Amino acid sequence: MKKIIRTSTSITIIAVICLLIFLQLKGNKENNQNITELANIKGQHYPVKIITAKPSMFASSINTNGFLQSYTDLNLVAETNGRIVKIYKRKGEHIQVGDTIAKVDDEMLRAQLNATKASYDQLHKEVERFTKLANQNAVTSQQLDEIKLNYETTKAQYISAKKQLNNTCITSPVDGYIEQDFIEIGQFVGNGSVVCNIIDSKNLKLQIEIAEENYKNIGKGMEVEISTSTFPDRDFTGTISYIGKKAGYGNSFNAEVKINNNNEGLLKAGMYVTAKIEITGNTEEYYIPRKAISGSLKDASIYLIVDNKAVLSNVTTGKVINDQVQIINGLKSGDKVVIEGNYSIYNNANVKILN
Repeated sequence: MKKIIRTSTSITIIAVICLLIFLQLKGNKENNQNITELANIKGQHYPVKIITAKPSMFASSINTNGFLQSYTDLNLVAETNGRIVKIYKRKGEHIQVGDTIAKVDDEMLRAQLNATKASYDQLHKEVERFTKLANQNAVTSQQLDEIKLNYETTKAQYISAKKQLNNTCITSPVDGYIEQDFIEIGQFVGNGSVVCNIIDSKNLKLQIEIAEENYKNIGKGMEVEISTSTFPDRDFTGTISYIGKKAGYGNSFNAEVKINNNNEGLLKAGMYVTAKIEITGNTEEYYIPRKAISGSLKDASIYLIVDNKAVLSNVTTGKVINDQVQIINGLKSGDKVVIEGNYSIYNNANVKILN
């Protein structure tokens, strides 16, 4: 029982001591405030240094990395069925639009085309003959319609057979190089089978992401510096050719850079490169030194000089460039901002400007 009483007494003593300390600190704070206010009444002025707010332009850069891509990177597929009988172009060879890459056996398709062509020609003559007879009332209109229907059906078959025969010549739809081939002589290919992969190794692009805060400073046609560790002494450039209209993951916008000076073909698709975009801030942006801000950047305030008094004002901050902080709201051109002595003053304190 005595132990319990001693414990309760100790707790009470500690609580009383804490209360006395709190009251003492509070009294000191109020006393200091009263002394400061009294100093104001007596004419004391706190020395400060200021800057005058004005729009600033800050040159900065966006740096991003990525892998180069070819503008042309396609898998060429067969559009017919049959066996490969001839290969004209192999992996690594340069090709142009219309070049024949391979040939598929066309014997059956050619025979089918000839038969369809014969029927088509015959029905064409029949249509002409029945038309003349119909004008003489020698055949009914129903008979003429039937022969015309047969003619149109055979015509469609003839066009289809002709296209299938043409498709036995597998040709390139683009200029470029054959990066990979997937066929051999005697191999059977079906409609949709991949024949080869074609790329354009000179015309390259780079996909980059632009952060939301930089979106307004980026435009089509802006130059981009391109560098790679593969050629550390060479300078390459690009041009922004596309900027997305919709923000994606992380509130960033997709942009595309067209590589300009790759005539020598040094850069290749798949290379890892660094892109650097020089940007200039909007002329209506305001920046002040970080030391002028009281509190955190999320809950920032600054002292403005109004009638020789320091007035505490809340502000909204933005980008941080080196030791400069962008002020989005709460500051206008001509405002006098305290940058030194702000930690020794309080709201509405009398101040003396030293600069």
